[in-house]
Amino acid sequence: MKNVGIVYQDIYAKHDTGPHPECADRVIHTIEQLKKNQMYGENRIAHFKNIDPRKATLEEIRWSHSNILINKVNAAVESTIKRNSHEYIDGDTVASPATFDAALYAAGGNFAAIDAIFSGEIDRAFALCRPPGHHSNKDYARGFCIFNNIALSVEYLIRAKKLNRIAIIDFDAHAGNGTEELFYSGLEQGELLFFSIHQHPHTLYPGTCFVDEIGKGKQKGKIVNITLAPYSGQKSVELTFKQVILPMLREFKPEFILCSAGFDAHHKDPLTNLGFMDQTYSYIIQELGKISDEFAKGRLQCTLEGGYNIKHLGNSITNVINSLADDKPVFNEIDDFSTGQKVDILEFTENKLIPQIKAIFAPYWKVFH
Repeated sequence: MKNVGIVYQDIYAKHDTGPHPECADRVIHTIEQLKKNQMYGENRIAHFKNIDPRKATLEEIRWSHSNILINKVNAAVESTIKRNSHEYIDGDTVASPATFDAALYAAGGNFAAIDAIFSGEIDRAFALCRPPGHHSNKDYARGFCIFNNIALSVEYLIRAKKLNRIAIIDFDAHAGNGTEELFYSGLEQGELLFFSIHQHPHTLYPGTCFVDEIGKGKQKGKIVNITLAPYSGQKSVELTFKQVILPMLREFKPEFILCSAGFDAHHKDPLTNLGFMDQTYSYIIQELGKISDEFAKGRLQCTLEGGYNIKHLGNSITNVINSLADDKPVFNEIDDFSTGQKVDILEFTENKLIPQIKAIFAPYWKVFH
């Protein structure tokens, strides 16, 4: 079994969004589910470790974000304190008195997990943090997100841990557009391979990140948007992993794998309709775990993004954390087309989407020659 760190602190629940899909109950319920399964708290099984987050410094936040964004978030928080009410930073991103601190602890919680991996205390980690981050770019908080936790983690690995090749797999149903924008021209140092597996932009927010958006300059060919049709289900995920993601990862040979772990692709999620199941997330982590063992000394870390069905969010995260430990899924749903997966969509994935992706990336990757 791998030792898995779970990053959590009550500050993540104090980011109060009111009657909003991205609410405190997401982490509160998940922690209770993890406790029931002896993964978190005093009675946890030995290979699960509680990791305390630290606050990211403003200097660290500036690795990915401008003072424009920092000042905007700070002003919104100050306004909530004065008015004793919520403040919207953008059309759907809410601030409350604890938001700024929660966002600093979300980024810093990922840093603390990375430190614990490099010290040998743990092998892998899951940061059960909020607010999420993958829609935020240099200047703007967007789509429920404040600071881009996954982008900051890349910077931390490059700057503090001196790594050279990082891979991100974003499996939130919504495209990781903030992450893509931040890294579209590449890193100042090191290399990044970024996959975003999401519902087709014509059918879901943010409406960007199409398959032909592949990066520019030295990053060209290393931004990979896998735009699944609605009702794709687990079998489409398996096809894209086997034919696209895993071959590219093996050619890239990452030194660390990061996941923007969104769970809103689940077939019960109220905001999307991709048709994933609780065990779909186990499959993803199991496959990435093999790559991490082969090339990255087992180093694999997830940070929470979306997922708005509270029950299945807890179930799916439980499955992911058990898979990070190299164990089997705790929750298995009935694998049939009643989950929202459709046969004609599976054919579209296999015969249209995957060949299109291979053709676009063939000039940049030997595996597609």
